[in-house]
Amino acid sequence: AATLALLMSGLLVFELSQRQALIERQRMRVDSITAPAFLLDREVLRFSAALRAWRLQDPAPPLDELRLRLDILFSKIAVLRDSRGSKALLDETQAASTLDALETILPEADGLIFAPKPDVAAVRNLSARFEQLQVNSQALGNQADLISSKLLESQTQALLRQNTQIIGLTIAQLSLLLVAILGLLWRHRNQQREQQALRELNQALVIAQGDAERANRGKSVFLANMSHELRTPFNGIMGWLEILEQSPLQADQRAWVRTIRNSAKHLLQLLNDILDTSALESGKIKIRKEPTNVVALLREVEALMQPLAHNKQLQLQLACDLPETLWLSVDPTRLRQILINLANNAIKFTEQGLVRIRATRRAAPGPASEDWLEIAVCDTGTGIDEHELKALFQRFHQIQNHLSRSHGGAGLGLQISLSLARLMGGDIQVQSMAGQGSTFTLQVPLEPVDAPQSPIAAPDSARAPGQLDVLVAEDNVVNQQFICAVLARMGCQVTLCENGADALHAARGHVFDLVLMDIHMPVMDGLQATRGIRALPAPMNAVPIFAITADVFEDTREKAIHAGVNRLLTKPLALQALREALADLTARPAQAH
Repeated sequence: AATLALLMSGLLVFELSQRQALIERQRMRVDSITAPAFLLDREVLRFSAALRAWRLQDPAPPLDELRLRLDILFSKIAVLRDSRGSKALLDETQAASTLDALETILPEADGLIFAPKPDVAAVRNLSARFEQLQVNSQALGNQADLISSKLLESQTQALLRQNTQIIGLTIAQLSLLLVAILGLLWRHRNQQREQQALRELNQALVIAQGDAERANRGKSVFLANMSHELRTPFNGIMGWLEILEQSPLQADQRAWVRTIRNSAKHLLQLLNDILDTSALESGKIKIRKEPTNVVALLREVEALMQPLAHNKQLQLQLACDLPETLWLSVDPTRLRQILINLANNAIKFTEQGLVRIRATRRAAPGPASEDWLEIAVCDTGTGIDEHELKALFQRFHQIQNHLSRSHGGAGLGLQISLSLARLMGGDIQVQSMAGQGSTFTLQVPLEPVDAPQSPIAAPDSARAPGQLDVLVAEDNVVNQQFICAVLARMGCQVTLCENGADALHAARGHVFDLVLMDIHMPVMDGLQATRGIRALPAPMNAVPIFAITADVFEDTREKAIHAGVNRLLTKPLALQALREALADLTARPAQAH
């Protein structure tokens, strides 16, 4: 476009110059040179002929005709002088000398002819001089004709050159337009090919997205199945170990059971970390905020970590600047998971000294109005060098020292904690020096809320756990034995079913106080059985249903709640968790059978 504009500008300049040349040609016409010269030559001839006639006639005729010819000759010389085109003629030496000679002789002729009685001899001499000037006046006309021809030729050549330049510019413009058209066609073809490639890429991406979604669903199904298959035997192992530990044992036997149970807990923690990592990758972990007393949660974490610190002869201190009545909107489960992970690492990598958990409220930097909850976990342990700090939060990364090798681990805890902190809108920062300890600081947005209303006290008709009539739906034999043994030790009456269909059939003919429903069972799974129970007529459909599952994914919880489950218990089922669930249930009034 710029090149076309320049070419058109040049074409316009040539056209303007051509127009100016035409104007000049019109103003300085050829006849403005030739006509005055030929008229002057003719008048010279007429005046010379009139002089000869006057001189030869006897008696001499009147001078009027001769005087008129002289006046006309004077006027023709003036016309030639004043003509626009005479400059080119008068620039010639011969033409200028001829005109000068005429202008020299004419005053003499004027004085002689306009005298009262002209001298005949002088007139004869004047006639002879004019006859000599006739040759020069004829040459003046021829020279004017020649100059006019040259002028016409030069103007024609200039017009031809300009015309050639205009034609060249026009050809250049046409060529450029042709190139532009070809370029546009080429670009259009390329765009069509690119659009076709983009459509094919979009189709490939749609197919790839479908494959990825199917792979993700397959991965989720695989992890759910693996979670179920691994946690189900863990439920029996952990449950029977807990019961065995509470049984009368010799000291060495109790130590063996404790060792086995700690090993099982470690293996379960590795399984939990792997499942959490996969859930974070697939976006299946969601933050569920609820009113939480953070001070009480911190004390709970301190109490949980205190035995581990005591075993290593470490001091575990809690320093909290938060008021006891502060309730925040956070996800207590994920906050507890992060703090336990950080405190556990601090104790693990500290051989002597102390571990301090410090909680405070920090004002947001800059003009932001939102404050931050800051919880720092400090230790006096081995510390971390600068090289290790750069890769500290990477997956499967483990600090290379004797403590990490002796304690093991999958290297997933910090990466999971950081991901959870960022899901809550916060972050984790670390400061450490080798040999001088470390400080891991968790920062999350501080969102104060009102304290929840206190639960209504149970009436006097609340039932004791021993009076509960419980329906247990569980397909695994080991778990059947464990759950039945626990409930029997609590004094509950137990009805056992091996699948959801049997549980639904049992619930049709009897009103239970509680249903413990495994989710993954043959014939009919626990969620289908739950929906079937909720569809029964009252009062059978109002029975509390506690789902027991080894699947810990978020969508499983949502599906369970949507199906009508009142509470979700995860495998391996801890005795304390089961006792708390039964205690919450027995705080309600007894059902009318």
